[in-house]
Amino acid sequence: MNADNYYIEEFLAGKPQGFEVLVRKYQNRALNIVYSLVGQDRESEDIVQEVFLKVYHNLKSFRRQSQFSTWLYRIVVNTTYDLLRKRKEFVNDDAALEAGSVLCGVPQEALLVKERDAAVHKALRNVPIKYRTALVLKDIEGLSYIEISRVLSCSIGTVESRIYRARQFLKAELLRFGGELI
Repeated sequence: MNADNYYIEEFLAGKPQGFEVLVRKYQNRALNIVYSLVGQDRESEDIVQEVFLKVYHNLKSFRRQSQFSTWLYRIVVNTTYDLLRKRKEFVNDDAALEAGSVLCGVPQEALLVKERDAAVHKALRNVPIKYRTALVLKDIEGLSYIEISRVLSCSIGTVESRIYRARQFLKAELLRFGGELI
């Protein structure tokens, strides 16, 4: 029995510590995915909270046919997609990015890294969501093609294609912003 299944069993047996361990283990990963898709701290935190509420209420239905992380990431992606469908557009928080790059006393190299990261993140927000999701799961979260295909419910070939297209979109966006490719 892997560690995640052990904690699931603990929780289902009435010990809340099992769920707490799972939250601690996956909270930052879920937040990274949501933030990469949505781009706003507070909203991302709200979505992650909603995700873990869904997990809490539905953990008894997890059939263990896949890894817990795959099941969780699917909930993360679907919950984020639901929000984006309701909102029908991204709210760009460019003012926050600009404010973050005007720091006093920070070495120039650190500012350049911060500006580069802001440019990449801004460009990433302009990549269509289905491609962005695959790219985030692969390059930021480090999931395998098989895991991504399970999370997104599509073939490995589709995952590969989406990642390729996402990188092409990202490259075009970075060039459009006039930045150098990193």
